Amino acid sequence: MKKTIALASRITGNDRGSLGLHPAIYFYGPTGRHSSAMFLGSITLFSEKLVQNNKSFFTKFTAVRAGLEEILVINKDLIATILQKHISHKRVNIFKELLDNVVTHLSEGKEITQDDLIVFSQLDGKLISGDVQSSSSKITDEQKSKLFINVALKNALTCPICNGYLDVDKSVSYDHIERVREGGSGSANNVQLTHPYCNQSIKQ
Repeated sequence: MKKTIALASRITGNDRGSLGLHPAIYFYGPTGRHSSAMFLGSITLFSEKLVQNNKSFFTKFTAVRAGLEEILVINKDLIATILQKHISHKRVNIFKELLDNVVTHLSEGKEITQDDLIVFSQLDGKLISGDVQSSSSKITDEQKSKLFINVALKNALTCPICNGYLDVDKSVSYDHIERVREGGSGSANNVQLTHPYCNQSIKQ
């Protein structure tokens, strides 16, 4: 139970170690539907790093978070196709390994291409990527959901420390721009919204 609570607190909420993962990026596919593989893959990765007490991973993750999230957003259709190409019981581990590899490569200063995502997912030479466009004039529920996700992310706030997306409804920290010990006040013009982890673990 303690491990479960610790994991939940690291994923979301306002505890100081919370990464405040934005669900639209890590848990939902391109059509706005919840993806069990993405959700469980993300949870499994962070759970493993917590069990290993791998503090360096969370530091690396935060350093490359903006780049990682940009890759996940831009390549949602490709990632959905990748997961569909694998049998269901392998999808969780595939997404976990994809996330881990992207974090590692970005932290080493490497650029990530669609071909890299395919290789990370053990599908090298087996996949043709691309977003299939519907020729129908009907606006389906899936297209409505996809539009909603795209609009929501375009208007979402980002953390000024890591530039990753903020889930302000569930996980946010109020951070002094000019530190209190340096004379910073608690007035609104000296406060910014950040991820709790960025404020309490990275900035400190």
